[in-house]
Amino acid sequence: MTPPTSASTTSTVVAVGAPYLGAPPTTSPAAVAIARGRAGHGYYVLRANGSVSAYGAPDYGSLSSRALPSGATATGLAIDPATGGYWIVASNGLVRAFHAPYHGEPRIPVGGWGQYPAAVAIASVADGSGYEVLRANGAVEGFGARTYGSLARRLAYGATAPVVAVGIAIDPATGGYWIATSTGGVYGFHAPTLSSPPTYPGGVASAVTVAITSTRNGYEVARANGTVIDYAPRGQGGGSTSIGLPFGAAVSGIAAGSVTGGFYLALDLTPLGGYYDPLRSVTSLVPQEVDQGVDYCGVGPVYAMGDGVVTNLFDAGWPSGVFISYRLTDGPAVGRVVYVAENVTPTVAVGARVTPATVIAVVHDAKTCLETGWARPTGPPGYAMGFDQFNGKNSTAYGLNFNALLEALGARPGLPQPYGAPGVLAPAWPRW
Repeated sequence: MTPPTSASTTSTVVAVGAPYLGAPPTTSPAAVAIARGRAGHGYYVLRANGSVSAYGAPDYGSLSSRALPSGATATGLAIDPATGGYWIVASNGLVRAFHAPYHGEPRIPVGGWGQYPAAVAIASVADGSGYEVLRANGAVEGFGARTYGSLARRLAYGATAPVVAVGIAIDPATGGYWIATSTGGVYGFHAPTLSSPPTYPGGVASAVTVAITSTRNGYEVARANGTVIDYAPRGQGGGSTSIGLPFGAAVSGIAAGSVTGGFYLALDLTPLGGYYDPLRSVTSLVPQEVDQGVDYCGVGPVYAMGDGVVTNLFDAGWPSGVFISYRLTDGPAVGRVVYVAENVTPTVAVGARVTPATVIAVVHDAKTCLETGWARPTGPPGYAMGFDQFNGKNSTAYGLNFNALLEALGARPGLPQPYGAPGVLAPAWPRW
């Protein structure tokens, strides 16, 4: 196979200076992580449902289809250097071992990601004796591995989550590690902090992960927009590479390439019927509860999901008085109306035609963040579909349906609530 040095519309893996061996299709579930095989042989791609695809490396299995509860996704993959097997970590703290010894897992209570920070990454120590699990608030827990500190008391993290931890990489020289944050910072713990990318408050330049370089003398940081920056000790290399991404794609993982150099990128690219992830460029995105719609915290631009026409912008009954709605004019949900509400600033006008390339609003970091879901197509503006199904704490049928669509498009899903029956969808309502 010819290794793509820029992303194509048919691949979820980009190989730069390393052999391209294949990739999962650009269909749901999204690719969320990539890891190089033991001794540099091949690579593995992890998808949000816990499935693992092996390329040029032995396949040791995947999470079962029922391993993850609703609202949880697989988030990280680490190779056991001793056995060649691997560990998978999920947002709810679940760790599963495949041809590798199990050492334990973090205990994360059920609840919002802001209140109980999710597990976002896993990294194995050089001798295979254990692994470190990173959580969104910067906390690190070692299992069969020594910890050297964390960002848990240093990140500006809370219910509004202005900065989240996104990746961890082990320093093979010291056994310490580096932690990368969503706004570009890289922090060393018993490992030399060589430098960091410029800090960005939002947009597609946000950092998504960090990995050891192929030469094992430093680390490389991947941004969501396809920029990869290498950091190495003075005089030992380093540099920056920018990869052209297909429309709607974002980098979701990075791994060192073969023993001769280079790197691999995993791409979150799962369009569906002309719809794209509307939250793909939000920095520090933190899923919250599913109620009438799906709540998220973060900072940055929100796109239209598909082609449509803006029907409303404001409603005093919602936090901050914003209720943007647009009617879809194409795709499997044609005629349905999408809303984006709460702490967002509209960037469109009523009557405007929008596409998946249109920024319809900018979300601000605030306590209630944003909510998005299906709006009622007729009658007074400012009502969600199935609003009469909502008891103040439960997830409605329409909220769960929209949550499933966002997950199919590659967004991290919200957390369903257990407080009452959800109700039912209208006949012939699309399902995802």
